[in-house]
Amino acid sequence: MDHIELSDAIADFARLIGRVEETGERMCIIDGGEPTSVLLPAAELAELEHFAQRAPSGARHRPRTRSGQGHPFGPDPQGPYIRYVHADGERMTFVRDRVVVAELRSVEEIDWLEDRARTARQSYMPPKQADAFEEFLARQGPVGDGVAWIADSWRNQEPFTEIVFINGSTAEDVALAYGADAQDIADGLLLHQVEEQDAREGTDNLTRVLAFGEENGWTWLGYHDFDHAFSRSLNPPPEQQITLSATMAKAIYEFSYFEDGAYQNPFPIEDGAEDRRDMYELIWYTPGEAPFAPEAPLSFLNLHLRIAEKAGNWTDNIALFFEGLERAFGLALPRDAITSGNVRCARPARR
Repeated sequence: MDHIELSDAIADFARLIGRVEETGERMCIIDGGEPTSVLLPAAELAELEHFAQRAPSGARHRPRTRSGQGHPFGPDPQGPYIRYVHADGERMTFVRDRVVVAELRSVEEIDWLEDRARTARQSYMPPKQADAFEEFLARQGPVGDGVAWIADSWRNQEPFTEIVFINGSTAEDVALAYGADAQDIADGLLLHQVEEQDAREGTDNLTRVLAFGEENGWTWLGYHDFDHAFSRSLNPPPEQQITLSATMAKAIYEFSYFEDGAYQNPFPIEDGAEDRRDMYELIWYTPGEAPFAPEAPLSFLNLHLRIAEKAGNWTDNIALFFEGLERAFGLALPRDAITSGNVRCARPARR
C-alpha cells in the first residue's frame, strides 16, 4: 500500500481516486508522517463490512469518528468524481457516473474491520468448497458406538424415553441443572445399582433416574419423563441441544434441535407453506426422499441421511435417521456401558 501526504492528496484528490479505481489498490494518507486514513476501492470495503458484521461480538467496539466541522454540504465535485462527506466529517464516499468507486476511512476503523473480517473468514468456505467438504464429512463413519444401535429399544421406550445431547457443558453440570441429586452425582451412583435395589426392595426407581455421560465431546442424558421429575431446559441455554422423545402409546417419536436456545427444527417438505409444521416426527422420514426443505435450518441433514442410506448398515427408518445424526453431529452412546448398567446416574434432587 502506497503512502501520500495529506497536503498532496488534497491538491489533486481526483488523480488519487483515479489511481485507486484503476489499480484496485489502497492509498494510505499520512499527516506529518503518521497514517491517518485509507482510501480504498468501494468493493473492498463492501467485502470487509460483509465479513466483519458476521464475526462474534468482541470487547473492542467500532472506533468512533469525530463530529464533522467545516466540510461542504452536498455533492462536492472532484474532477470526474463526486465526493460525499458523511455526517461525521471524516468518512467520505466517491462516485463516478452514479457508481461508488472509492471510500475514505480512518486507519483505526480499517484496522477494526480487518480484525473482525479475519475472524469471520476463518470459518467461511465458497459454496462449492463447502458442499464438497460437507460430503466428505458425511461419508466418515460414526465415532465409537454411534447412536443407531439404540433405535429399536428406544422405540419401545427402553432404556429411556428421552435421549438428550448437549454441547458446551460438562455432564455433571448438566445433570445438576436438570435437577439431579448432587449427592448421587458425588457418590458416582451407577444405573445397575438402582436396578439391583429395585429387585431387592420391589421399588421402581429405575424409571425415575437420570443417566448421563460424555461421548465424543457431547454430554448425553437418558431418562424417562413419566412424572416430569427433571427439567427440560438449561439457563443459559447450551450451544447445541438435540432431543429425541419416544411416546410408544401414541406412536409419537420426535426430534428437536436448538442452537443457543433458538429452535432450529426444519419443517418437512409439503405442498404449501400453510402445511409446514413447527416440529419433526421421525415417522415422516421416508428413505430415498429428502425429508427437509432446502431453506430449512437443518436441510444439510439430507446429505447425511442419503449417505447413511447408501451405507446399508440399517433398514429400520428410525435407525437410519439416527445414523444420519451420527454422521452430521458425531453423536455416540456407550453401548456396553448402557446395556450393562455401568453408567452414572442420579435420582431427582430431594426436596
